[in-house]
Amino acid sequence: MTDTPTQPPGWYYAQGDPPGTQRYWDGAQWQGGPQAVPAAGGASAYGASDGAALIASPWSRLGARIIDFFILIIPLVVVGAVIGGGLYGLGGDGGVSFTASFISGIVTTAIAVAYEYYFLAKDGATPGKKALNIKVVKEDGTELGQDGAMKRLILSALGAIPILGSLIGIIVFLGTVVMIFTDSRRQVPADKVAKSIVIRTS
Repeated sequence: MTDTPTQPPGWYYAQGDPPGTQRYWDGAQWQGGPQAVPAAGGASAYGASDGAALIASPWSRLGARIIDFFILIIPLVVVGAVIGGGLYGLGGDGGVSFTASFISGIVTTAIAVAYEYYFLAKDGATPGKKALNIKVVKEDGTELGQDGAMKRLILSALGAIPILGSLIGIIVFLGTVVMIFTDSRRQVPADKVAKSIVIRTS
């Protein structure tokens, strides 16, 4: 395949690579190294048998999340303080009204979700993910896109629901911690909903 911007994203043989291999083309450039072409009837592009080497490690995903957290924390704290309900509606003392806590929870959650949505819909990677050379794609290797980004953030958006949102957040967090280490493709709850996967790009 020639490196032309008109070629749709997908797995192709790259000139100069060993015979019987393929790489992922994201529509603009090659991502990752050459991978063996799966035998007929083998697993999908990111199945355990042929694409495990491309799956992002739990530690790179955690590192990306920490970077994104520090990017977001200042504006979220400022907004929470201005509204008076604290970060994600978790006020610092018992004097915070339910209304202030509710509004703060809605606004700060919306900012965090909008941040993720913008970058994931744009090119599948937040600044944190780009820094750690990982990105989110669909299970078939195509770009996540707006629809995939929206589905992947459904569970996060539910965090804005008073009381119930906190419970959902705890359940999703625990599920994420377990599944990122135990799932064969390291798909956490958000990945299951969006049918996405997180891969290495280098």
